[in-house]
Amino acid sequence: MRTVGTLRLIEEFKTAPVVIGQSSHIAGKRSSVTKPDGKTEEVYPKSYWPGDAPLDHVVFALKHEPVSLDLLNQVFTALPEREVDRFIATNPTGKYARRIGFLYEQLTSRTLGTKVAGNFVSALDEKRYFTGRPRLDQRWRVRDNLLGSAGFCPVVRRTPALLRKLAPDYAAEIRELSQKASPQLLNRAIHYLYRKETKASFEIEHETVGGARELRFLQVLSDVGKVQAADLLVEPRLVTLQNSIVDSRYANQSFRTNQNYVGQTLPNLQERIHYVCPPPALVKTLMAGLRTFMLRSNGIPSPIRAAVVGFGFVYTHPFEDGNGRLHRLLMHETLASDGYTDPGVVLPLSAGILREPHRYDQTLESFSQTVLKRVDYDLDTRGRMVIKNVGRASGVWRYPDLTVHAEYTLDLIERAVRHDLPNELDVLQRFDVASQAISEVVDLPNRKLQLLLRLLHQNHGKLSKLKRKSEFPELTSNEINRIERTFAGAFVLQD
Repeated sequence: MRTVGTLRLIEEFKTAPVVIGQSSHIAGKRSSVTKPDGKTEEVYPKSYWPGDAPLDHVVFALKHEPVSLDLLNQVFTALPEREVDRFIATNPTGKYARRIGFLYEQLTSRTLGTKVAGNFVSALDEKRYFTGRPRLDQRWRVRDNLLGSAGFCPVVRRTPALLRKLAPDYAAEIRELSQKASPQLLNRAIHYLYRKETKASFEIEHETVGGARELRFLQVLSDVGKVQAADLLVEPRLVTLQNSIVDSRYANQSFRTNQNYVGQTLPNLQERIHYVCPPPALVKTLMAGLRTFMLRSNGIPSPIRAAVVGFGFVYTHPFEDGNGRLHRLLMHETLASDGYTDPGVVLPLSAGILREPHRYDQTLESFSQTVLKRVDYDLDTRGRMVIKNVGRASGVWRYPDLTVHAEYTLDLIERAVRHDLPNELDVLQRFDVASQAISEVVDLPNRKLQLLLRLLHQNHGKLSKLKRKSEFPELTSNEINRIERTFAGAFVLQD
């Protein structure tokens, strides 16, 4: 079998490792195999052989494979303008020749000389990718529908799995839940979810939260939905948010200007590097590109925008501390600014992450492992890092494929909308019923009543002997038994 397309380009140009979704070969009979990780192995008949020139294989990749802008950037950087001009000149009206010319100039910032003609063609196939609002490029007769700019341009593919997860109208389900609940009940549920989201977001970082830090994060969450999408990623605002949720000693006054990484100190005091953040010289470019994405992607499904914004932010890691919490907050803000959730409504996404931390880690590693393969760095005895191949590695941060991140985000939303949010509303309603019924047994002070309800809920409707003695010594056994039966009636508890 002969490699073709992406694999052929990787072999010929000895490119740095890239994320590819498909491996293609030329052999006798057409076949397709999808692996457990979602990647496919395709075999094409000999008639599909595109030719021997590198750009012939670029055309094959654009026709038949998931596009990797990271790979194209490396290939185009290695190809001189004259070679690309010659290729385009052989078919100056061809749609793939014009796409190559457009992408070559976009990704390399070089200028070609060939003149072209023809009807406008989309840079990316709208049937295979989620695309931005098109801008007409008169020079190449191309509709520029990329999701970003040369500085940062993510790709999200229309995979069967992603389209299937997008089919339910979760936004409508959220509105239906809100309409069914009384305003008072919904307000209490939202307040509870603020606290739950706050604690879970800190726990993901293996931190506990309380006091002033918790109150600051609660305030940040309560403001979700009050900022327009165009203003979410402005540097002064992000700096203010970072300052409000971290220890004041680690508050930044701007995006970082030093190299950082995510690692773990081993018992021998060596560092195990989990992720290398982009060099500081790229941070402003990446963040500006992420903001460009927000402006260009208006109209694509909000969960996809939330995934790109959240994960694009955390992979850029623009601050010394607080990046993880901000990345999850930005997902909430994107959903709210798009009208996907009502202002003030926060889905318990962090609770979903905390429930299955291995899936969150897998999603992060789908990107971070490629970064580790790409980056050549030195780490001194004080833990200071220097990246030695910034130019060769930069594309891995600038052109990410975030399809699996969008799929994962929709899984979080599905769990939040169909399980967590309705369960919280249901529990609060049952607490109200139980509270009223218990008050008919004994008129407890509100603080003690709320404590009693929590203890009964935590212990499946039973009050332990220890808690009876330590917290409610004034209640008789008969009263406690009646309270337990009352609580069970409210929650329909079964033995």
